Amino acid sequence: MTGQQGPTPITFVVPGQRQVARGGAAAPPAAGPPAWPGHVKDSVRVAAQRAGSAGVRVTAVPGEDVVVLHIAGGPPLLLHPENARDLLLGQGTATRSAAVAGDDVPVPAQLRWRGLEQAAPTRMRGFLGDVVLSAFEVLTGLAKDAAVTLATSQVLERVDGQVDAGVYALDAQSLEPLKGSGRKLSQVPAAAEPMLVLIHGTFVETASTFGKLWVMHPQRVRDLFAAYGGRVYALDHPTLGASPIANALTLVQALPDGARLHLATHSRGGLVAEVLARVAGQSGMTATDLAFFAGAGLAAQRRELHALVTAVAAKGIRVERTVRVACPARGTLLASRRLDAYLSVLKWSLELTGVPAVPALVDFLAEIARRRADPAEVPGLAAMMPDSPLVNWLNAAEEPVAGDLRVVAGDLQGDSVTSWLKTLLADAYYWTDNDIVVQTRSMYGGAPRSGGASFLLDQGGRVTHFNYFANDRTAAALVDGLTQTQPAGFRLIGPLSWAGSDAGGVRAARRDAGATAAAAERPAVFVLPGILGSNLAAGGHRIWLSLRPVGGLARLRYLSGVADDVAPDGPIG
Repeated sequence: MTGQQGPTPITFVVPGQRQVARGGAAAPPAAGPPAWPGHVKDSVRVAAQRAGSAGVRVTAVPGEDVVVLHIAGGPPLLLHPENARDLLLGQGTATRSAAVAGDDVPVPAQLRWRGLEQAAPTRMRGFLGDVVLSAFEVLTGLAKDAAVTLATSQVLERVDGQVDAGVYALDAQSLEPLKGSGRKLSQVPAAAEPMLVLIHGTFVETASTFGKLWVMHPQRVRDLFAAYGGRVYALDHPTLGASPIANALTLVQALPDGARLHLATHSRGGLVAEVLARVAGQSGMTATDLAFFAGAGLAAQRRELHALVTAVAAKGIRVERTVRVACPARGTLLASRRLDAYLSVLKWSLELTGVPAVPALVDFLAEIARRRADPAEVPGLAAMMPDSPLVNWLNAAEEPVAGDLRVVAGDLQGDSVTSWLKTLLADAYYWTDNDIVVQTRSMYGGAPRSGGASFLLDQGGRVTHFNYFANDRTAAALVDGLTQTQPAGFRLIGPLSWAGSDAGGVRAARRDAGATAAAAERPAVFVLPGILGSNLAAGGHRIWLSLRPVGGLARLRYLSGVADDVAPDGPIG
């Protein structure tokens, strides 16, 4: 609450020992200071608390301070004090005691969200009992951006400023940062054959997104350049202050007339591709389309959409193939609920792959945590929110648009530390499968394609949001999905996954009437009678329902491709 005396401080009661430097100033934990702005106001090394002992009282002022939760083996979460309070009070272990009175917030040494221990794989439950919160810090003295809204802030401009928006020609031998490289094209050369354009995601640029392909899979990069005759380009674009519609317009303005596009995208870049495919795949915008962007607050997006439709029609642009990697096609839940936590995990995910977060991103994260900012304030982030006008429009298309779609989806699994973090942390926000940054079931949506929509799902301990282009399987899927008519390993997206209701991809795979396929590719049908269904006999002897089924039920076991002697034996009376 705020009043004439300013925001009300929030007091956290932390088990452990306060870290104090010479002169009485609070010191960072022994692991070393994080690369955050400001300075450490208070710091506690978290440890299990003895019965009856009082914890360390730490105070954070909303709007002035930021709370940092250091997770052992995981990311430091940079949080607004109110978000930290809500997160900690939402845990099954955050119970009050005599040492925690009034509105003080108890901080557990063990982080555990209600229901997650039961949801986690059995082999991981013991690990969840270990101390996983290593330190609790409060930062203060952060530089305050004077801008009234985040959309007009300098920290936002610095993140977007890492790119010089435009289309760049790429080289098969290496991929370096494109800004200032001299490779920017005012006009892409005309070509009768398809050209490939790479489109990166949020907070990053082309080199940091796709660079692992060049470093770890150089032969696959050479295969791409050979397949496209060297016509390989990238769209470097701002991802915060500009909407995906504006990004798509930047691409189209540099394209030649009659351009035939193949698009390879990562994360939010897939929304840019979806916008372009939707506009290029249908004849003009209808009143129904524009109704999604009604209201004074969306006037800029309506103008951008009109400009994009006009430019695509004038140039005759065609999107023939799109390969989307980890795209939040139906939005990402975490970005809409706790933006500071989302950015903390995203920054850590980048660093896991060896890409250090740029200082501008760190400053932006600190400002988000200080303000408790709403992502709806920022056009580029608002586009990733579930039920945003853009997401709703992209998923409302009833008629297929031209081209084909290949989705590369991921779900972090296994016994690694990152997989444990995903189970403990990310599921606490998503409550569904995810790659730490985007939930898997969101990756399948978009406009239906006349050429079909297929997917490849990668699962494992190394499947994180920024690791797709390092992992062999997904790097191969990207290249094969772009260059092959029927890439191996891709399957039709089922309607439940298409609708964002299932993470597996194949539930009741959808096929057009009259389409044929090998039996192995067809969906299975299970007929399950209730308890008052039919009796079953094996070898002429009734097994179910029988007064003595013990030892006989194994004779009813289904064996694929093997003839058995199981037959119905009349209805159950």
